[in-house]
Amino acid sequence: MQDLLPYIEFEVRAAEAVSLDRIAGWTVISLGTRVWLTEEKGGRDIWLLPGDRHRVAGVGKVVVEPWPTADANADLPARIRLAPPAGTFGRRWCLPKLRLARVAAAWM
Repeated sequence: MQDLLPYIEFEVRAAEAVSLDRIAGWTVISLGTRVWLTEEKGGRDIWLLPGDRHRVAGVGKVVVEPWPTADANADLPARIRLAPPAGTFGRRWCLPKLRLARVAAAWM
């Protein structure tokens, strides 16, 4: 028998962004479309294609936003999965705080 880690999955529509707190060590996985994310004090942009993942290094906020490619349907929401750190199974961990924010869609 294999123990599977729980995860959180959510969708973010175009022209919206999600701010995440307390997710150091968590993994962000893009499931449906390209997404952009940045970590507070991280100083760089990170692009995830469907299936790509990024492990959050810092303890600050992380902002995640859909950023579909030119040939993709911009109306489809981005589906994102958050997976907790692997070593935390069986231990207590807090759900991250999710805050939805509308953003200016300069790329449209």
